[in-house]
Amino acid sequence: MSDRGAPGEAGRGAAGSRRSRSGADALRQTLFGVEFQSPVLLASGTCGYGREYDGLIPLDELGGLVTKAVSVEPRAGNPPHRIAETPAGMINAIGLHNVGLDRFISEKLPWLRDHLGRARVFVNVVGRTVDDYAEVVCRLDGEEGFLGYEINVSCPNVKGGTMFGTDEAALAELVGRLRGVTDRPIVVKLTPNVPDIGVFARLCEEEGADGLSTINTFPGMLIDVDRRRPVIGNVSGGVSGPAILPMGVYLTWRAARASSLPIMGIGGIRTARDALQYILAGASLVQVGTALFVDPASAEGVHRGLADYLERHAIPELSELVGALELPAPPAHGEEAAG
Repeated sequence: MSDRGAPGEAGRGAAGSRRSRSGADALRQTLFGVEFQSPVLLASGTCGYGREYDGLIPLDELGGLVTKAVSVEPRAGNPPHRIAETPAGMINAIGLHNVGLDRFISEKLPWLRDHLGRARVFVNVVGRTVDDYAEVVCRLDGEEGFLGYEINVSCPNVKGGTMFGTDEAALAELVGRLRGVTDRPIVVKLTPNVPDIGVFARLCEEEGADGLSTINTFPGMLIDVDRRRPVIGNVSGGVSGPAILPMGVYLTWRAARASSLPIMGIGGIRTARDALQYILAGASLVQVGTALFVDPASAEGVHRGLADYLERHAIPELSELVGALELPAPPAHGEEAAG
């Protein structure tokens, strides 16, 4: 686990304490060199730049948030329709619509700096080339108001024509380049669209990443059968929500087994029990996303539910549950599986 983080904040937190604490206190962890008061963050693309939720929920009482994507240039995004409901979630093709780096620095970052003192902020970074990503990171690095970067690698690589997150060489080049230009925490948001996510998790660790986010959305498509046309203007999009929770938990478990990096679990989390599945699978933090569109207070509910769970079960520290999944014993030699 990396000790990179905000200057002067390393070593804070309650790791190692065995005294009995309230459920809320037991949620505190030290990760990336700083204390997280809660493991619950708001996911990128679901909370804007933070200010959009001001007055709706107590942002500064959560673990933090991940901003909407930031690219070098402003992006208009995809044509409508961009979002549609599915039976157990939603599909979106926003197209990384964002205000661009200049306006993010001048308009969005000052609010985060001035209004969030305890919640940790990660900036979600996107680009078409390695140079694009590096420019965003380099220009942001001297600014205040955020902890680190979440690197969205589900972006087409202009150089090679594939997504950074599905091409081992491209991903290695990207992470290595970014490691060379910043000492802030780098968290790579992995795509599920690879044969073995463990390979990509290990690669990120080898190239100097500080953490992983698992997972990004799954590709999907909806068709309007009356019009015989795709529902989404971009034809296909990313599927999120409760339907992907089992896949997200599984891929988080696979990534945790392959790497020692701290993980932020994402995908279909609505309740504390959902979050606990990710935590037991190996995630130290979780992100609530699609659920916010149904209930902006859902992240608060996950936080309270986790605190209640720890208190009910007399668990002094959330970290005791991270990766604490107990697997069934393998069958004895020669014993056939039941059924």
